[in-house]
Amino acid sequence: MPAPASLLKDSGARPVDRAYEGIRRRILDGALKPGDHLGEEQLAELTNTSRTPVREALRRLAGEGLVIIGPNRRSYVTEFDPIEAEAVFEIRARLESYAAELACERITDAELARLEDIADAIDTLGPKASAKTVPRFLELNTAFHQTILDAAGSRQLSFALSSPVAIPLALLKHYVWEEKVNIAQSNQQHREIIAALKARNPFWAGPLMAAHINSTRSPRVKPGSIIPEKPSRSVK
Repeated sequence: MPAPASLLKDSGARPVDRAYEGIRRRILDGALKPGDHLGEEQLAELTNTSRTPVREALRRLAGEGLVIIGPNRRSYVTEFDPIEAEAVFEIRARLESYAAELACERITDAELARLEDIADAIDTLGPKASAKTVPRFLELNTAFHQTILDAAGSRQLSFALSSPVAIPLALLKHYVWEEKVNIAQSNQQHREIIAALKARNPFWAGPLMAAHINSTRSPRVKPGSIIPEKPSRSVK
């Protein structure tokens, strides 16, 4: 069964929302690749808007780390540097584990139900990653992590994670290390995290969240270092 519309933010009728959702989706599904120039006129036509909402959408995406706006106001899809990618993983593993611990005390029944709905929706995608399923998985996975962060109820934590959470880890995995997303494994870990949250056990939920994020990291990165080994082209 399809995921309920309430699982994700409504793209809305506002032109700036339509531009934002349209550009972001094309970055996540690879139609717009790292380093690609983002021409305002072409994007306005692509998203059926005008240059003004496109400009605002690009600013929002720049705030999330998906777009770079240069000094000449020319915009490009962010190129994911391996060292910066590892920093994102490290920040998220440490801070989101703390968020999961806090959420054990504060999460509501409605938020737990939302997490289960998201996990159910991911299951409908099937276990294999494809050009069709990965963009939807990225959206649902972001919604899962954001729900737990919201449940933690910490403004400082939300602020600290606002940029790292906006960049899907699966996207970094794909573009930086050329490795495929394992949807089935990720969602099994989601369900284990939900079980820990239901049990209100921070000593279980925190390590599970850290392990979930770290399981996505490239095995080519040596422990204790954020500098990855040279990528092997045999990894697809």
